Amino acid sequence: METQSNLLKTTARLVIATLIVIVMVVGKSFLVPMAWALLIGLASYRFLNHLEEKTKLSRSAINSLFLFSLLLFLIGIGYFFYIELSHIFRDLPGLMQTISERLHEISLTLKNYGIFIPDHIDKRFISDWVHGHNDMIMNVLSGIGLNLWNIVLIMFYMFFLLYYRDLVIHFYIERFKRKERLNLAKDRFNKVLDLVRSYIFGLVLLTLISAVMNYAVFLVFGLKFALFWAVFLALLNLIPFIGNPIGLLVIMLFAIITKETMLIPILIFVALFVMNFLQDNVIRPWIVGDKLKINAFAVFVAIIIGGMVWGVSGMILFIPIVGVVKIILESNKESGVYAIFFSELPKNKKSIEEDLTMEVQDLD
Repeated sequence: METQSNLLKTTARLVIATLIVIVMVVGKSFLVPMAWALLIGLASYRFLNHLEEKTKLSRSAINSLFLFSLLLFLIGIGYFFYIELSHIFRDLPGLMQTISERLHEISLTLKNYGIFIPDHIDKRFISDWVHGHNDMIMNVLSGIGLNLWNIVLIMFYMFFLLYYRDLVIHFYIERFKRKERLNLAKDRFNKVLDLVRSYIFGLVLLTLISAVMNYAVFLVFGLKFALFWAVFLALLNLIPFIGNPIGLLVIMLFAIITKETMLIPILIFVALFVMNFLQDNVIRPWIVGDKLKINAFAVFVAIIIGGMVWGVSGMILFIPIVGVVKIILESNKESGVYAIFFSELPKNKKSIEEDLTMEVQDLD
């Protein structure tokens, strides 16, 4: 009977997990903006409460000012990319000529080894390819999940979530009558707030530091459009494991095309590699800290599943979502043991070996 009961519980959990994934895929257009709004709202929860206590402004006014500031920030980022990309497209004929010259040099070198490649760029081929794959390009661009309509939805969701944020407290009071359970629920909520706030603000600060460091490297080596590439690589670095290699590959190709010798691209690669090592092992732990306390494998799986379900937004959002799931699991006695799979290995390996030895002896 006990085995049958456990089997039923496992089956029910798998069915529930499958339904959750289906809902997340089907309701992507609603859930992605809501998830962004909830994440930013949780990160700014205590800050807005503090403003409300210290100022005489109404909650509506504070929320409106906060959202207006956030909107100005997003418009500033969009305007920056618009200006930088316009400069790149203006210089595109010169870049195409440079690429043709590089291809010609490479083709002459490889011809001596019996390898034949095109020695120029066929502009008609590129134009036909773009027109033929226009739908695919638009899908990739919209896959980011932060188009104009989603930004409008995020702003509306955030306004109402922040305005009615006190309902969370009333819910806890009504839901958990016993003081012990109420304290446990409050502790869980505070842990979620700490996790999301440290994650969001840590990433923002880390992105700014990364952009400045990248810009300094690109200026030193004279890379064209240094500011654009610095911000581009810093934003891609928001996606752990995947974003940085992609950005580095694109920048290296651009450096190889625009520089006379291979020495400069190699030096740029070495400098970026050293900077990335410093960011991951010194700056990121110092700024972000270990609030997430999630092992690298769990983060990697979250990125892959997030990308499959919600695209690029999912790659970023699923990391704190996994952290919240871990907190919920830890707060429950029955499910607390499953949180181990999301955690880092204990530092004291000797104590683990002793515990395993004791358990084996007990089984014998």
